[in-house]
Amino acid sequence: MNATCLPPPVVTLYEQDELFELTGGTLRPGGLALTSELLRFCNLEPGSAMLDIGCGPGHTLNLMASRFGLLPTGLDPSETMLEKAAQQAPAAELIQGSATAIPCEYQSFDGIVCECVLSLTGDITASLREMHRVLRPGGVLILTDIYCKRPELQPDLPDLQSCASRALPLDVVTEGLTQAGFTLVTLRERSDLLKQLAGQIIFSHGSLEKFWQLFMGEDEARRTFCALAAAPLGYYALVAEKGVCHG
Repeated sequence: MNATCLPPPVVTLYEQDELFELTGGTLRPGGLALTSELLRFCNLEPGSAMLDIGCGPGHTLNLMASRFGLLPTGLDPSETMLEKAAQQAPAAELIQGSATAIPCEYQSFDGIVCECVLSLTGDITASLREMHRVLRPGGVLILTDIYCKRPELQPDLPDLQSCASRALPLDVVTEGLTQAGFTLVTLRERSDLLKQLAGQIIFSHGSLEKFWQLFMGEDEARRTFCALAAAPLGYYALVAEKGVCHG
C-alpha cells in the first residue's frame, strides 16, 4: 500500500506531553482539587485500600497516600504511564491491565477512583461490573468524565483516543451504574472545569484548533476541532456505593 493511502495514526491524547504540562500532570479537568473534594466527601478511613483505574502518571496515587493516608494501587494499560507512576508514587502498588478485566481478587478494595477514564475503556458495562466485583460491600466508586449532552451529536473521531472523542450520554453512565449493582450517592455537574481547561489551552496555544495541530495534520486538526465544537460536551463528578446486599 502506498504510504499516502495509509490512515492517520490514532492520537492517544493522555500520553501527549503538551496536555501533561497544561494540567500539571493530572491529564483531566479539575485536577487534584476535584479529586480531593470527592475524597473528602467519601470520608474514607486512613488505611483504606484504594484502586486508581487509569492511574496515569500517579498524581492521584500520591495524593491518596500522602494527604489522606490511604493505601493506593494503580492500574493502567500503559507501561509508560506506570513507569511515571512508580516515580511519582513510590509507595503505591502498580498493575498493568484494563478496566474491563481488572487483575485483582474479589472484594479487594474499599474504594475506587476512575477519573476521565470510563469512556475510554470501550465497554462501560464490563468495566462497571469489574469495579463492582473488586469492591467490598459498602465500598465507594468515584467517577469523573466528560459526557455528551446530546447523543445524536456524539463526535465520531476514530483517529483520536480521548475522553472527549468518546464521550457518552450521562444517562448511559447512570443506568450502567444501576445495572452493575451500584447506588448513586451524589452527582455533580462540573462543566465549568471543562471550560476552564479549554481556556487554558486557548491561552497557551492561541486556539483549540492550533492545539490539535500539535498532534495531527491541519486537515485532521480542523476536522477534530469542528466535530468537538459541534458536540455539546459536559463534565460530571459522581460518587456511587456498592450496597452491602450485593455479591
